[in-house]
Amino acid sequence: MLALLVGVLFGCGAYLIMLRGQIKLVLGLGLITHAVNLALFGTGPLTRGAPPIVPEEGATAAMASQFADPLPQALILTAIVISFGVTAFIVVLIYRRDALTGSDLAPGELATVINTADPFAGFDPRATLPEAADDYDILQYELDEVYNRPEAEVVYE
Repeated sequence: MLALLVGVLFGCGAYLIMLRGQIKLVLGLGLITHAVNLALFGTGPLTRGAPPIVPEEGATAAMASQFADPLPQALILTAIVISFGVTAFIVVLIYRRDALTGSDLAPGELATVINTADPFAGFDPRATLPEAADDYDILQYELDEVYNRPEAEVVYE
């Protein structure tokens, strides 16, 4: 059951990262770090045992099976600290990019925003162009309208 939960967390985290949104990236990385923590937790069986402190030098072999393994807990604590630091660093990078560009779109995502809308949906060529315009002028005018929209621009300073 734990392995299924780890797989679902990894899958959802990878899916969120591939959506390429800023908040989705942070949430996806958070899910992946939780999956790693659960995977590390699953490596060490939960047993009640004596702490791994050897009272005498001769009794180590006899008491080795009674010791609880502290390594998975130490790895989980280390992974939590590292994931917190990486998440904080990514949030600062996203904030800085948003402050510089003024947009939450990555440079490669702008073309998908422009190309998804139908450029000829509400276009009436008779209302915007003179009577003698040919087809090339109509298409050029519409392309200028689509690519010169103020909400589609990303300003880099």
